[in-house]
Amino acid sequence: MTITTLSAYMDDFLAMKRVRAEGDARSGPERRQLRYTERLLRSFLEFWQARGCPSPIRAALALDWVAIGTQAHHPYRDQHRVWAVRAFLYQVRAFEPETEIPPNIFRPGRRRRRPYLFSDEELCRLMQVPHQLRLFDALRPLTLVTLMGLLASAGLRIGEALRLTLDDAKLEADPPHLLILDTKFGKSRVVVLHPSTADHVRTYLAARMTALRNRAAAPFFTSSSGRRLNYTSTGATFRRLLHHAGIQAAPGQRAPTLHSFRHTFAVNRLTRWHRERRNVQEWLPHLSVYLGHLGPASTYWYVSGTPELLQTAAGLMDATGEEGVAQ
Repeated sequence: MTITTLSAYMDDFLAMKRVRAEGDARSGPERRQLRYTERLLRSFLEFWQARGCPSPIRAALALDWVAIGTQAHHPYRDQHRVWAVRAFLYQVRAFEPETEIPPNIFRPGRRRRRPYLFSDEELCRLMQVPHQLRLFDALRPLTLVTLMGLLASAGLRIGEALRLTLDDAKLEADPPHLLILDTKFGKSRVVVLHPSTADHVRTYLAARMTALRNRAAAPFFTSSSGRRLNYTSTGATFRRLLHHAGIQAAPGQRAPTLHSFRHTFAVNRLTRWHRERRNVQEWLPHLSVYLGHLGPASTYWYVSGTPELLQTAAGLMDATGEEGVAQ
């Protein structure tokens, strides 16, 4: 097998992945993941060529590539490399039967890294920064503030927020709510908004209408030209906001992202229920539905992955002597 042959296999593999990404409703994150996968596989191709293009490809060689540059504070790095090269080599083996597939050394149940949680003070700083920056689009500061506020107060996924349309916002209903349709796992749900959140959203929509000069635009979050916000550019702008707000992760800690608003929302809600001495096990399924999780097990990770929340529960048990508080 030559470098030309393996390169052709890789191009075919990426082409199939690209078709799938283009047809996915979450095409923004999917395309971003595909670009990352392509970088990984091209790195593997270079590594294989530097080793003299050994054929057939052995599992040990693939694992040697995975181990290059391993860093203890980036546990997901090696995991992504293993998954990428395994998927690719499965396709190669269809044409080169002696190709070996490296074992999946990262099994389900691997400890997940603790998410970044925003403090109330950090959230306030983030909400102020957009109005302090020089942004080309006059509507952009209010759009960013409204987007972050919605993520923080309703726990939406960033992809769900960016795909919202005007028809999905039922702000005059009682209670005001959003329709989150056909999202992750093919689920749809109703997200009820707090009255104060609904008021802020109405303010944004009025400013949006003025900026668009009453032109029709289906996307909920738009630029002044009526275009839907782009996932990649929004993420880049958010990193700029973090820099100006002076918010950064501690060494070895997971960096804050737009998804951190969702983590923060879930943990704050669970913490409040603990402090109110509610039966969290009984309330957890309701939060799972609100967040659009497959089940309570996915939501309960926020408890097990957050030391502060466990400390709150433990403190309540010590104070009351009732184990049921955390049940």
